[in-house]
Amino acid sequence: MAVACGESFTTVVAEQGDVWAFGRGDHGQLGLGTDEDQLLPALVGKGGDVYDGEAVVLIAAGFAHTACVTAKGTLWSWGDGGDGRLGHGDREPRQRPVRLGKERFGGSPAVMVACGGAHTLVLTAAGFVWSCGYGRYGRLGHGDEADKLVLTCVGAVEFRGAHIVMVAAGGHHSVTLGIDGRVWTWGFGDSGQLGHNNRENRLVPTLLASGASGRAAVVLVAAGGEHTVAVTIKGELWVCGHGGFGQLGLGDRVNRLAPTLVGAEAVFGGSEVLTIACGGAHSLAVTKDGTLWTFGEGEYGELGHNDRKDRLVPTRIDTQHFGNGNIVSAAAGRRHSAAVTNQGALYTWGKAPGLGHANKQPKLLPTHIAPHLLQGARVGRCHRLLPLHALAFSMGTHARLGSADETAPGAADATVCTYLMMPGELVRQLVEACGSWPEGRAGELEGVVRLLGGGRLLLNLKTDAFTDALTECRGGMKRWFGMLLTILVCIALGLFQSWAMGGQEQQHEQEEM
Repeated sequence: MAVACGESFTTVVAEQGDVWAFGRGDHGQLGLGTDEDQLLPALVGKGGDVYDGEAVVLIAAGFAHTACVTAKGTLWSWGDGGDGRLGHGDREPRQRPVRLGKERFGGSPAVMVACGGAHTLVLTAAGFVWSCGYGRYGRLGHGDEADKLVLTCVGAVEFRGAHIVMVAAGGHHSVTLGIDGRVWTWGFGDSGQLGHNNRENRLVPTLLASGASGRAAVVLVAAGGEHTVAVTIKGELWVCGHGGFGQLGLGDRVNRLAPTLVGAEAVFGGSEVLTIACGGAHSLAVTKDGTLWTFGEGEYGELGHNDRKDRLVPTRIDTQHFGNGNIVSAAAGRRHSAAVTNQGALYTWGKAPGLGHANKQPKLLPTHIAPHLLQGARVGRCHRLLPLHALAFSMGTHARLGSADETAPGAADATVCTYLMMPGELVRQLVEACGSWPEGRAGELEGVVRLLGGGRLLLNLKTDAFTDALTECRGGMKRWFGMLLTILVCIALGLFQSWAMGGQEQQHEQEEM
C-alpha cells in the first residue's frame, strides 16, 4: 500500500516510486542490508540499485517480512524467510529486496501483494492468487497445512471461475475479493474471522454466504490479527472475528462469527467509509470526507487519542492533528499506526521504534514525520490536483489556454470563467494530466486504488478519472453535476458575450459606413 506497518516497523512508497523504511530490523525486514534497527526513515536502495530501476507501486508488511510490487508487475520480498514466506524456495532471511519475476506466476505480472503474520499472498493481472509461507490452519488455501517455500497458485476451482481483484492476509487467515463483489476466506477461524457463522478452520477458499454484506457489492477487504473487515460500494463497513478489544467497532467486546454491519452512516459522522486498515487488535477507517476514525486496543497509544484506552466504537481523530489535511490512506501494525494526507504528509503514532521520530518514545497522538527526512518526497503514488487547480496550472504554463491573471492583456474582456469556456474534452484531458498515478494494472483496481490513497475509482460503474475528480473535489456542490452545470453556464455566458461583442463590432462597422 502507500504505507504499511509490521511489528514495530514501517515502510512507505514515495510519489516517484522510491521505498523508505524505519523501525525494527532484526530480520532484515527494512531491506537496508543489516539487521539493525533504524529510527529515522532510510531509503531502501537508490535508483537502479534495486527493483531493476522500476518504480514501486505498492508495499506490504507482515510480522517481520516485507514485499512490494513494481510498475511492470515484478514482485520483490525481503526480511524473515521462516516457513518460506518470502517465496524464494528456502527459509533463509533476506536483508535486501530479492526479485520474483512474472515467470514465477505463469507469465502474468503481479498487481498486488499482502503479507500476513507468516505468509504471503500475491494477486496477478490474470486474476489468480498465489501463496507461500506457513501453512498451519490452511491459511495458504491448498487443502492442507503444509508450508510452501515457493509461491504456489491457489486452485481456481474454489473461486468458481471468478476473477480475483484483491487479497488480504491476516495473522493466520486469508481473504480475497472477486470482481463481482463476492468474498472468499480461509485459514484460522476460531474467532469467527472467516465469517461463516462458525469457528471452523478452512483449508481452501470458501465463499461467504450470499447477502453476508447486505445487498451491496464489496469493493475492499482487509484482515487483522484475528478480525476481518469489508467496505461496500455504498460506504458501509462490515466486520467479523475477534472483538475482545473493541476492534470490530460494535460497542462491545464480543466476537462475531458472521459479517455484521457497523451501525449506519451516523457512526462515521454521516460520511461513507472509503478505506480501512486492520492491526493486531485495532482498526482504522478513512471516510470520504477525509476523516480518520479508530477503534479497538489502545494500550500502546495506537488509536491516536492521547491516551491508552480502548475504544469500542469508531472514534474520530480531529483533523488538527494532521495539519488540517484530509486523510486518504492509513495503515495499522501490531501496536502502531500511520496515516497519509492528501498532500502526501506522513503521520505515525503508537509504540516505537516503528514511528520514524529519532527515538524510542511512544506517541499517543499522530506525529508528523518531517518532509526533509524523506528528502521532501510526498508519500503515495496517487495524487490528483483539484480540477480548478489543474486548469489554473495548465493556463499558467501554456499561454495558449488563456490567463487567469486580471492584469494580463485582454483580461478585462475575459472575466466570465475564461478557463471554463474551454472545450469540454480539453478540460477533461487537462484535469487527467495534472497528477500522478500508479502505472500498470494496480491503478485500475478499485480496492487497490483506495488503499493507495486514490479515493473512489468505481470503474465498475464506468466513472472515469475526470468525473471522479469532480466528485471528490466538488467544493461544496451537491454532486459533480453541479460543476458540469457551472461549466455549461459559463460557456453559455461566454458565447453570449462573444455574440454581443460581435454584434457591437457589426454595428460599429455599419455606423462607419
